[in-house]
Amino acid sequence: MRNKNLLIATLVLGLIAFAAVRLTREAPKAEAGKQPLVAAALLDGAKSLTIKANNKSVTLEKSADIWTVKEKLNLPADVENRLLPLIRGLQKANNFGQLTANPKRLEKLGLADSSLTLVGPDGKPVTIQFGKQTEDGLGASARLAGQEFAVRTDFTAYLEGDPLSWVDLTLFAAKPAEIKSISFEWKDGKAAFSRKELGALFEGKDGQAVEDIVATLATVRAADAVSLDDKDATKAARTSVVKLTLFDGSIVTLSLAKLAGTAPNDAGKTFLRVEHSDPKHKVNATAKQAIFIAPAWLAEQVPGSLADFKKSLQQPAAEPTAPTIQIPGPSPAIITSPEIKLK
Repeated sequence: MRNKNLLIATLVLGLIAFAAVRLTREAPKAEAGKQPLVAAALLDGAKSLTIKANNKSVTLEKSADIWTVKEKLNLPADVENRLLPLIRGLQKANNFGQLTANPKRLEKLGLADSSLTLVGPDGKPVTIQFGKQTEDGLGASARLAGQEFAVRTDFTAYLEGDPLSWVDLTLFAAKPAEIKSISFEWKDGKAAFSRKELGALFEGKDGQAVEDIVATLATVRAADAVSLDDKDATKAARTSVVKLTLFDGSIVTLSLAKLAGTAPNDAGKTFLRVEHSDPKHKVNATAKQAIFIAPAWLAEQVPGSLADFKKSLQQPAAEPTAPTIQIPGPSPAIITSPEIKLK
């Protein structure tokens, strides 16, 4: 009985000691050292942002609440699809403390491949190098400027160093149904089509073809941009002028100029200028900065001449393929006579 009481007392003391150890144990260093990767004040008051990645570099600059891409003719940046997602990713990112200071491990992290430099209200740059993802999958490894060690972060946003990918290349956007009329002007003639009312279709035998063109031109997005004195742009010959009139009274004019390719498989370039009847529309400002290059799909949709337009309307529709009737059940067996040999 006495031994039994001694055993119970020993177990109780052991549990008390275990509980004491648990209560006095330090919290994980990663959580205890957790802090924002980038100070909120720096992000809120940033004047410029430079990204180096994929062997390219781009600098976005802010002036009068407008972000522009320095390396791409200072054209407006794509804030909605590019800049805001990156800023939000940085706002949520945390520094979870030291990852490693071992030179060999630092080299394997690839910290020299990508970097982000923010210039705050005070004009001082703050640079963060980003490397490979940490082994625990938390996020990218990183190194702050002036530090000889890497830190763990939960930053997962993609860094892109190509200046073109940061430009807002959407020059005009509307719903196809909002376009009341469309007119074409070529060297060999003109053509014009209109809807009777909002929601109506273009009438006539050419109505569907016009609907397809309007659907394409309702959103005009360029593929690239070049300077106003670009040599290829000055050599390109104008092929067509397309005028879109919306039900709200605004007018958008597209001027296309084609430069033939120099090789058999070279499709050449189609240069695009866009003008809006509203003087305050953003495309009028960008038209003073650059000439845009139309993507192939847009250039192909707009006929280069009246003759080409008429020819496209005369193309017969593809004949419907006769439906195949499927007979349920197993495939019929081929029965041959013993005297017949298949070759």
